[in-house]
Amino acid sequence: MQLFTNILSHLKDQNRYRSLNLPNGIDLTSNDYLGMAVHPLLRESAIKALENGIDIGAAGSRLLRGHTSHHAKLEKFACTYFNAPKTLFFANGFIANYALFTALPDRHDVILYDALIHASVREGMRASNAKSFKFAHNDIDALENLLNKHKGNHIWIAIESIYSMDGDRAALQDVYNLIKRYGNATLIIDEAHATGIYGTNGKGLAYDIICKHGYDNIITLHTCGKAIGVAGGLVCADANIIDYMINKSRPFIYSTAPMPLQALLVQKSLEVLDSDDGQKRRGKLLSLCSKAQKLFGGAGSQIVPIILGEDEKAMRVASAMQDKGYDIRAIRPPTVPQGSARLRLSLSSNLDEDILQNFADALKTL
Repeated sequence: MQLFTNILSHLKDQNRYRSLNLPNGIDLTSNDYLGMAVHPLLRESAIKALENGIDIGAAGSRLLRGHTSHHAKLEKFACTYFNAPKTLFFANGFIANYALFTALPDRHDVILYDALIHASVREGMRASNAKSFKFAHNDIDALENLLNKHKGNHIWIAIESIYSMDGDRAALQDVYNLIKRYGNATLIIDEAHATGIYGTNGKGLAYDIICKHGYDNIITLHTCGKAIGVAGGLVCADANIIDYMINKSRPFIYSTAPMPLQALLVQKSLEVLDSDDGQKRRGKLLSLCSKAQKLFGGAGSQIVPIILGEDEKAMRVASAMQDKGYDIRAIRPPTVPQGSARLRLSLSSNLDEDILQNFADALKTL
């Protein structure tokens, strides 16, 4: 126990200690980008499903009795929605990424990953039998050099379409053109922060490429707990890939299935996001993104990094802004690189522009 006490004490000294804090104040930190987590239609759908006797839990893994009609309906709907041959639903995006990278690459393969890839991918790579190599963030030349170096292997490339801490986009078309030239590479695109917002009707930044070229060498992951507002992760891929994961992915085989209600609500949310309501929410969010870029800089997405550098400064400023009624949190290493501690301003279509302006004015005083 003393070892853990010493480590925790050291984290506090470094301003790296983390604790759980309840939401308090104006939401500037969650990933509920389109306000779907509080959408009245989803609430009504949940109440109606419960009144009609939907099971609370799945009571088993998907390969046992845990596979329900709600899971099957969602996956069928998602195939049409994302123009995918087949999809597979997981309880959350982290476990979906972990499942992908532990099941698909084998010991003869190589994984190339962007330096800013999400921790869920990193954990999957650590548990994978394949060797993995990092390339500088969004550096196409560096990626091509690695492709040349490992062209004798099958290569898996891991990127995000929108990066979770900087809010910038991947050069998707450039990466896709590159892997098409090499022929022995598969691109895995985490659309966690793009799904619901970007692409045709919010279907992701890779959607146009997929509509033209299909899923022959592409796998996409659509997290359901951010703009979709529920929870889960949908993997979209060639049917053989999905069937292989059903047979070989240990996180899928040995996990209790997501709640049937969860699958039902993800489908309901996707239906809303494909409607006029979804378009209005996206339009308002994108207007806020433009306003935020003028005030704070950044890439113009719903994720706005306000870089403060030192961990202590980020903690101090976050605390002061919380005291002013804004729920914004400090992000510190190892989540972000050393020396880039920040406030991560996260925009939602539920916000008004005057709130954003008032936040900017209050921040200036600090």
